[in-house]
Amino acid sequence: MAVAILPVALAAAPSTDPAYPVADDPKPLTPLMERELRGCFDFFWEEWVSDPKSPSYGMTDGDYVGLRGYSPMGIESQGFYFATIVLGVERGWITRKQGRERILAALSSIKKLKNINGFYYHFIERDTGLRAWNDSHAVELSNASTGTMIMGALVAGEYFGGEIKALAEKLYAQVNWKWFTNPKTKHPYLACFPEDKPRKTPSGMNKEGFFGGWSAYSEHIFLYILGAGAPDPDFATGADSYYNMRTHTGRYKGEEFIFCGTGAAFTYQWTHSFIDFRNMVDKRGRNWFQNSRHAAIAARQYAIDRAGEIKGLGPNSWGMSACISPLTRYSGAYGSAPFGNGHKVLEDGTVAPYGSSAFVVFTPKESIEALEHMYTIPGLAGEYGLYDAYSFMTKNKGDKPWIGKSYLGIDKGLVSLMFENYSTQLIWKLLHRNKHIQKGLKVLGFEHVGNDSNRNLSP
Repeated sequence: MAVAILPVALAAAPSTDPAYPVADDPKPLTPLMERELRGCFDFFWEEWVSDPKSPSYGMTDGDYVGLRGYSPMGIESQGFYFATIVLGVERGWITRKQGRERILAALSSIKKLKNINGFYYHFIERDTGLRAWNDSHAVELSNASTGTMIMGALVAGEYFGGEIKALAEKLYAQVNWKWFTNPKTKHPYLACFPEDKPRKTPSGMNKEGFFGGWSAYSEHIFLYILGAGAPDPDFATGADSYYNMRTHTGRYKGEEFIFCGTGAAFTYQWTHSFIDFRNMVDKRGRNWFQNSRHAAIAARQYAIDRAGEIKGLGPNSWGMSACISPLTRYSGAYGSAPFGNGHKVLEDGTVAPYGSSAFVVFTPKESIEALEHMYTIPGLAGEYGLYDAYSFMTKNKGDKPWIGKSYLGIDKGLVSLMFENYSTQLIWKLLHRNKHIQKGLKVLGFEHVGNDSNRNLSP
């Protein structure tokens, strides 16, 4: 029996229609989707810093839960945490008061953490609030991590209003996106070591500590939106940054699409968990929703075709993506074709359940079937739903797979937001009401189009 959809009240959100409206497409969650979503919520709600004296009080502390050894706190996970608390309130799993108090505590702590030009370090110590690994020089200042946190904070601000909205807006307003952008290429830098430098200096690092660049299509489209919509015009970037992004096209036995060189599923999902691109095109006529749909179809077909060589892959076991690995603690080398030139993909049979699940808004039928299959794999489901990864080929014991018995905030977060957007469009609706997000989309030249172009999404 399908689970009834709760009404989306959008409390505290303005009543006026946003410039980029989110089309209503309510759908019930299946029982297993409900179970998995509740597991994602419980993960964020239970794995947190509960000590009021801690500098990270209120924040989620959920990365690598289940693995032995030290694990730092990820700033980007906070964004998924905030949005997941919102959906938990809306679904009646916690009270509005509980959700408000938790998010307010977390935002207050983040506000006090060290930042440089509004940007935070990627990983921090829960007990000190300093950089992870004993204030290591090797922890980078991260625009992607900061931006993801900001996106979730804005969602919470639109939902709760009041002090939460004020804090979220203040965190956003202090970010100098222009400072983190290469003035020559217009690409956002990849990361920065603005203070003491790591022992191994990244190639091409300049005197300010910036290195690399978000130059080609990947998960980072939200950075262009945030930069263009910056509350302080002196900190804002323009459309030239977005349109200078390199876009390589390719296909895998299907429609041509703009692909990420690593082929990782999350790169086609990250921005979409917050922004609804179903009925938007940019000045070049690109529809990013359809682009990710083609990527999802290609990822599934790739797993089907590789099933004869890689045990465990198939029509219901697909969506390879960065995850816990049987060969390394964590690997970003998992993905599906097409790949960029020179990219070395790791194919040891490892599948990340979140990869196919977080594609659900693009390929609902196929993603739901994969979820149902994965819940039949012995030992893959734990306290917070499906674990991060499994492999029937590496470190397996006969027909029993190796299972990465851990949970990661970013992976559970993608599933959480995508399941909610599939069902009620809640997260999309809230963020699209934010005036700065509307401004960012407008500056980048996005145009709202009719609602009929995305019917019948399953191939």
